[in-house]
Amino acid sequence: MQDIHRFIPASQLTDFPSLDGHPSTRTIVTSPDDGSSQPLWCAQMLRLDTSGLVAGQEGMDCIGVLTSGGPLLLIRTASGNETTVAPGGRLYFAGETQFQAASPDGPTEWFQLMLARKQAHGCVDVRRGDQALPLRPGETLLHCVQGQFRAELPAHLGGHQTLAAGDTVHLTLDYVPFFRLNLLALTPDARLVDTRVNQYPTA
Repeated sequence: MQDIHRFIPASQLTDFPSLDGHPSTRTIVTSPDDGSSQPLWCAQMLRLDTSGLVAGQEGMDCIGVLTSGGPLLLIRTASGNETTVAPGGRLYFAGETQFQAASPDGPTEWFQLMLARKQAHGCVDVRRGDQALPLRPGETLLHCVQGQFRAELPAHLGGHQTLAAGDTVHLTLDYVPFFRLNLLALTPDARLVDTRVNQYPTA
């Protein structure tokens, strides 16, 4: 497999408006992008004004991170159990689980990674300020949610790349020698979602 670099500007992402009580959704990456009813993994940004339904997809495991606004109150529709997610906080849940979300302090944005159960695994972190990020084999998704960053990539992965709010760098790496990606915050408020995805070995 060859290393692949993709820069996805915010202008290429499409917002799907709120429907049937669900928040507006912006899909960042779906893999594979072949129209499969259940992809291997998918990264999305959800925007809620004051309330809406938050859920994943059957057969997938989800990691949600509150990237803007908050706190966010999530009430599980099946049991009524409540969970409050603070700004920058994350929640792990099964895609079959549905929540009624309430945002009393105003609009919120919720980054959501969905992973096909027993096929893929991943992690999500919010980065602020200058960082030296280790790169590993697999998928790396750097999605800027606020401010601006400069990602200092090696030449074969696109070289230096400036990320503004809504922009994304997607790397697919086969083999990575010891290497760290320098991430420089160009604005004091810069925040970025760092997502890593790998497939489980097949039997």
